[in-house]
Amino acid sequence: MNGKRWMLFLMLLPCLLLSGCGPLLERSYASVTPHTQFSDESESHAILRAETYQGLVSALLHLVEQGTESGMVRLYQYSSVTGSATTDVDRACLEITQEDPLGAYAVDYIKYDVKPNAAYYQVEVKLAYSVPPTELRQVISVTGSTAVKQELQELLPSRPEKVVFRISHFSQEDSEETLRQSVQEAYEAQAADLPPLEGVTVSLYPDSGSQRVAEVCLTWVTGYVQRPVSGK
Repeated sequence: MNGKRWMLFLMLLPCLLLSGCGPLLERSYASVTPHTQFSDESESHAILRAETYQGLVSALLHLVEQGTESGMVRLYQYSSVTGSATTDVDRACLEITQEDPLGAYAVDYIKYDVKPNAAYYQVEVKLAYSVPPTELRQVISVTGSTAVKQELQELLPSRPEKVVFRISHFSQEDSEETLRQSVQEAYEAQAADLPPLEGVTVSLYPDSGSQRVAEVCLTWVTGYVQRPVSGK
């Protein structure tokens, strides 16, 4: 290769390298895209977009978190993990209702209809809840069970009858009993004069896993008369 050809090769080399980087910069979305549309129908249905199975699961979970009773997910450029988009949707619904903590706690069942179109699969879903959807907005998210005691110390003065925690790291040492102990310790640490606790019930959803929802139900003694403050 003579000098001129060598110089020409060096000038073209950056262009060749840049042209080869295109596919490396392309990323597939593993969750719902942030663009959310709403229809003009009387019952406004959210239209979510996903491109992978995990995106489909995330879209359904988003509907659950919002307490939405019906919604729509469009699967664009979708590659099935089971060989059928309908089977994928069925699998995702079971994952939400049986394995995801919030879904296992709050969702009774999910009905769906999958309609193929030229550009996407349209998934229409209806969700039935075992708890009022408004309660989902009151679920408290904590990273570990140790944070439950801290949250309860702030909440107990208002005498709540039910507190629901979404625990992202539930260890092998954690259990319904350890959470009941956290309630008792938070109660004993109160400076305010509160009625005695007649009962504490803790239920975990699902039955196993490193992520759980803990439903804490509190029964307060009724007819309690507050003790007079000494010195007055």
